[in-house]
Amino acid sequence: MKRSFFAFALLLVAVSFGSVSAATVEQSIENLKSTDEATRIAAIQELGSLGDKAASAVTPLTSLLQDTSPQVAAQAAHALGQIGVADDTTLEGLLALTGSQDPQVRREAISALYALHPGHEKMLPIFAKLLGDADPAVRLRVMNALTETGKPAVPELIAALKSEKGALWACLILRELGPEASDAAPELAKVLTTGKGALKREALLALATMPKAATAFTDAIVKCLDDPTLAVSATYALGRMGTMSPEVEAKIKANVESKDKLLGTMSAWALAFTHPDNEAFKQDAVHRLAQGVGSSNAIIRAMSAQGLISLQAKPETLKAELQDPLNDAGEPVVSNAMGLLSTMGPSAVDYLIAALKHPSTRFDAIAILGSLGKDGAPATSNLIALINDENPRVANQAVVALGNIGPAAKAATPELTKSLESGEGSIAHNSALALGRIGPDAVEAKATLLKVMQNHSDPAMQLSCAWALLKVDSDSAATREAVLPVLKDAMKSDNPIIQNAAKEMLGKLNGAM
Repeated sequence: MKRSFFAFALLLVAVSFGSVSAATVEQSIENLKSTDEATRIAAIQELGSLGDKAASAVTPLTSLLQDTSPQVAAQAAHALGQIGVADDTTLEGLLALTGSQDPQVRREAISALYALHPGHEKMLPIFAKLLGDADPAVRLRVMNALTETGKPAVPELIAALKSEKGALWACLILRELGPEASDAAPELAKVLTTGKGALKREALLALATMPKAATAFTDAIVKCLDDPTLAVSATYALGRMGTMSPEVEAKIKANVESKDKLLGTMSAWALAFTHPDNEAFKQDAVHRLAQGVGSSNAIIRAMSAQGLISLQAKPETLKAELQDPLNDAGEPVVSNAMGLLSTMGPSAVDYLIAALKHPSTRFDAIAILGSLGKDGAPATSNLIALINDENPRVANQAVVALGNIGPAAKAATPELTKSLESGEGSIAHNSALALGRIGPDAVEAKATLLKVMQNHSDPAMQLSCAWALLKVDSDSAATREAVLPVLKDAMKSDNPIIQNAAKEMLGKLNGAM
């Protein structure tokens, strides 16, 4: 189900819930007993939206984990995770659901358990077992949970490396954990001799993230250089380890001129990374990697971008080297190159302003300038000029970027006000939100915000204007009084996102009055 930018923005900007009546909770608990499935689900969702204020509903919700309807069971699990309160019976019920035949039920049970944090001793064996789940969404949630668990998950991941179904996913998680998963290095090294192609590659990449521990298994990694399917990953691992014997270095130097461009570029990077003071190695690697950013091969593009970042090339060097790949390049190449510029921070602003002039780089340049926050302020006038761009996507992104720059973009207030009043859809919503983020310096937009809030037919638009008004004129009793009825009406909305955001905003407003 597609959500508007406004929905996500409200989730980010709203702060605290107002009070919830006990009668509301009691009525929803009573509705859980209904024989009508839709009524039960509606009650479950209402209770979940109340968070820990619905703690008294934990027991009846737990009983619904055994409901004959998978939809009801899944919704109950989700609500329990939202409430964040559980006893042993609840935890046991959720753990049991991780073995459900229904993928949605398994997904929600895993998410709820992760939210409730019942303890590693209960969670890790279940999660490790579920790594081999056939449902990608289940596996993704398990991987996220294990990654967030950190070092306590390593013993279970080591065990998973011995499992045919779980080994590949265990490598991916260990790679994310990096040095704190160093205890897994011996088992990863075993994979290099017993595993198959894809698994060996992932084991090499995982070892690369724990270079100190990997040095004990240098011989096993070096042997992989002789396998054309593993040479690139092995070179990367050896480079990350930071030291090479003369024999290994000679082999990697020879590979720099390989017909395999990916291997040649990776070999040049490994030499430069291992010898950070060798300017010749560094210049050669930066040049090759910059050219790799313009490759038609997505893997080479991604690897080249990361390689350039790791070598910490000077901003002026990056600018010069990236100019050729950017000329007449397709969108994936441009995105990669612009992504590299985003790592340069404020020093890239002048280059990004220049990139606004070119259609191929404009959208990404706007996004990066916005991500810099107040440091993107020097581009304010350039971004203002794009608010009325003929490409709605560009115009919308310019509005968002100005909002992200915040008070430093106060010069944009007149154009954002016009965009709010005459724009439609997401551009109007984002203009209101941008004015709110500029804050009191955008107070001249107050009259327009009030007008749109009071006359617009879309409750979401009304709510975005209400939020902006509270930001630009928060000390005014008249503004608070004008916003109050809009928030009360929004609380009656059939849209739970609008309803909950209104509750949160009203809670904040009540606290300020």
